[in-house]
Amino acid sequence: MTARKLAPPERSGGASCPVIEGVMGVLGRAWAGAVIEALLAGNTRFTEIARYVGGATDAVLSARLKELCARGLVIRHVEPGPPVSVTYTLTEAGHDAAPVLEAIRAYGQAHPEVTALT
Repeated sequence: MTARKLAPPERSGGASCPVIEGVMGVLGRAWAGAVIEALLAGNTRFTEIARYVGGATDAVLSARLKELCARGLVIRHVEPGPPVSVTYTLTEAGHDAAPVLEAIRAYGQAHPEVTALT
């Protein structure tokens, strides 16, 4: 097998590739991919997302949702009450992350040694 030669990326701030580093900085955060998958599956309320994700504390899940909203991947909708109802939906950018997450999953399944805990 011949190694593929890549042109060196433009360097900015020391990152080997600012685009990959930036995307991984968002999607690679703990539970971010799981939150996006939960919303792709149609879960819209915090409790539904938490149930889908499993394992994340409410504080971490809340922080991740806030970050994804700030990055433009998720929209938070508040319906005045009583009781107040809060739902979350993916933006177009959030939906566009689906094939990226699937590619990461496929890579992990094809190369379990990369993700194996030692």
